[in-house]
Amino acid sequence: MKKAVFYILFFIFFCILQFFFGQFLSVKGVFPNFILIAIVFLALSRGQTSAELTGFFFGLVWDVFSTDILGGRVVMFTVIGYLVGMFAKSFDEDQAFTQITMVFFANIIYWLGFSFICMILPEGSGSYTPFVVTWAGSLKIAVTVLIAPFVFFVLNIAAGMFLPKTSFKQRKYSFISKG
Repeated sequence: MKKAVFYILFFIFFCILQFFFGQFLSVKGVFPNFILIAIVFLALSRGQTSAELTGFFFGLVWDVFSTDILGGRVVMFTVIGYLVGMFAKSFDEDQAFTQITMVFFANIIYWLGFSFICMILPEGSGSYTPFVVTWAGSLKIAVTVLIAPFVFFVLNIAAGMFLPKTSFKQRKYSFISKG
């Protein structure tokens, strides 16, 4: 029961944070992609399936609220959950370097994939111009990457309150070891 409560609160919290408080947290139109950080957190700490499912639902909600291509974010967040989850066993999710690196690559994959989708289906892309690197876009990636370790820290505390320690993934790390 606590696990279900955790995932429901997790989903609601990040939807509210991204969609309703984004305008208050932005500096000159730039604010972090909290949903992307949440998906990477789930992929690293809970595994591929949790990240894929949560990414799908986050993408669906975001697509419903946006004027962009319906399904674009569903595909991208699901793919990011899959890819990061695939590499999760190789990294220690508690290391800030791992968090920063994974969120950075997830941002790049998101930008490339969403640009590709908008290039294929340009009629629904609104004001989005595919494959154009802008100052604001680069700054958004940087802010998202830099805030990721703090968000991971808070989420680890919340997960510890709701989920038993036995449900945390037990694994050996091949690239980055604890300690």
